Amino acid sequence: MLNLNDLPRDYPGIGAALASAGAICLESQHHTPGAWLAVRGISAQSYQLHWTPVADREISLPLWPDNRTTEMGAEAIAILLVHIQTPYQAVSAAVLGTGIDFWLGDDSGIMLARLEISGIRRGSDAIVSRRVADKLNQTIQSDQSQTPAYIIVVEFGRPLAEMRQR
Repeated sequence: MLNLNDLPRDYPGIGAALASAGAICLESQHHTPGAWLAVRGISAQSYQLHWTPVADREISLPLWPDNRTTEMGAEAIAILLVHIQTPYQAVSAAVLGTGIDFWLGDDSGIMLARLEISGIRRGSDAIVSRRVADKLNQTIQSDQSQTPAYIIVVEFGRPLAEMRQR
């Protein structure tokens, strides 16, 4: 189970905004709490998604552009997926221009891996595959860290997440 409501507790300040964005993206594609997210790539799994419906939330993002809401919604799901599918958790946002979104680490906060995330409201398998390839190439910019790079592309229409490592 992936519960977007867990984000505010784990990521004070930004967690509630990410959870709201995830809920908005899922509901914009006519999903309701309890929808199943298919995950492919590193492992094939399905997770039931839970969130508080947007109408009941105190935080919403009505003035944000759709592309930013989609990116934040994908970040919400990706952060939760990383925590259950890898030995890592998101420990720090990355600096712009590094080709990644987050540094991953363990409970000590040491940066041990990288994470690049992308979101698509609705797209075909071909679109998802192209985005995965683009994001894998993008992480090359931070290869000097000599840490594994993970990418997660979230497509909200099905919903689907593709997770790869390089």
